[in-house]
Amino acid sequence: MQNNRKIDICLAPSMMNLFDLSNKQIVIIDVFRATSAMCVFLNNGGLEVIPVSTVEEAEAYKAKNISAKKLKYLVAAERNGKVVSGFDLGNSPLMYTRKEFNGLSLVITTTNGTNAIEKSKNHYGNMILASFLNATAVINYINNLENNDVLIVCSGWKGRFCVEDLLLAGLISSNLISNYKFHSDSDSVLLANNMYQISKKNMFDFLVQSSYMQRMKLNQDVKYCLQKDIMDIVPVWSCSNHEKKGYGSFTI
Repeated sequence: MQNNRKIDICLAPSMMNLFDLSNKQIVIIDVFRATSAMCVFLNNGGLEVIPVSTVEEAEAYKAKNISAKKLKYLVAAERNGKVVSGFDLGNSPLMYTRKEFNGLSLVITTTNGTNAIEKSKNHYGNMILASFLNATAVINYINNLENNDVLIVCSGWKGRFCVEDLLLAGLISSNLISNYKFHSDSDSVLLANNMYQISKKNMFDFLVQSSYMQRMKLNQDVKYCLQKDIMDIVPVWSCSNHEKKGYGSFTI
């Protein structure tokens, strides 16, 4: 008997107005590189990840460190694949690996990932972060939910579709559908599942001609982000610890 829980994929944030977000389990994907970096930070002991929309908001958190006279927030800003001038961190997971962040919060703004988060956060469901690094943990988390339909949101590039996000969406959706807890009538899910099956034996080679790899030339970052299941965490969105309306953070 087919389960009533439905899964769909939004291929880019520019298409989000086509979806009803209410009461959905939303999964945010930005494989290259925001959600991968956020997962690494939290897996290495970070307290929370606070996504912000603008560089100005990120600057405000830098000022909070100065006024408090201690380092409470690591602040990262990326635009067009590069660290914004005046910041020490961007969205490369290699900046966060092999480090410990106990007791620290990461404030981050990026070109694509935090834009997708911003478009998703004011709904009545839940929001989590996914990467290849924690894919199975995400799948298990969703499987253990009782009633929520799932919408996977691909961050893309400046509102446009990116194939690397589609591959992760295909991995997640194909696993959820295979255990008969979910069904889909979506062409985007069909496309994602087929593309993942074609590419899964060597995703790096499959992506060599992708827009991202031709534009950015960040092979070491790409190889790191394509690692599967090197951590067992699921970053979950919460507004409970933030006084200012519209703000929240991901914690594990």
